[in-house]
Amino acid sequence: MSALVDVPRPPSRFGLKQVAIGSLLVVLGAVSAFALMRETRALRQERAPVAATAQVPERPPLTAGEEAYAQALWDVHTGVRTEAVRMTFAGLSYKMGEIKRADVKTRVAPLTGRFSQALARVEALRPPASLGAAHASYLQALRLYRDSSVEMVRLAADGSDDHLLRAQGMSEQASNKLLEVSEVLWPGEYKPN
Repeated sequence: MSALVDVPRPPSRFGLKQVAIGSLLVVLGAVSAFALMRETRALRQERAPVAATAQVPERPPLTAGEEAYAQALWDVHTGVRTEAVRMTFAGLSYKMGEIKRADVKTRVAPLTGRFSQALARVEALRPPASLGAAHASYLQALRLYRDSSVEMVRLAADGSDDHLLRAQGMSEQASNKLLEVSEVLWPGEYKPN
């Protein structure tokens, strides 16, 4: 007969479309497996340093004498922080044009006396030997705050911003010293028990 007769082909199990989808699924599975292995390895590496730092011993608790000193100093420290912030805001208010030179003197001059009173109170404390360096550092910070307030008041007399700059430098030094002492006695600035 004729060569043009269509001979039915047996149905194929997989067509081109099914092979392409299957190949795509295999590739996606391989990429997913690779990504999962890589993330798992990265997560294990991140956890390794955490385990090493967890072995660092905690700081020992304060002794009874240290705790008593920390409490006595805290009573002074809360006022000192407040006065230091007031002094800083007086300088900022002046520089922003919100207050005049005379207002700087009015706001800051009383702080000199408060810093001097705080200094006298801290000088009267007798720290344990283990806190001698912290005590000396705190006294130095109070002297710097007192001197900074005196320097700021001089601004009212002659209007030179140099006084403000010198006062700011002293105040910054004092603040850094207070932070050092705070880390020893009141980590996170929480009131001791």
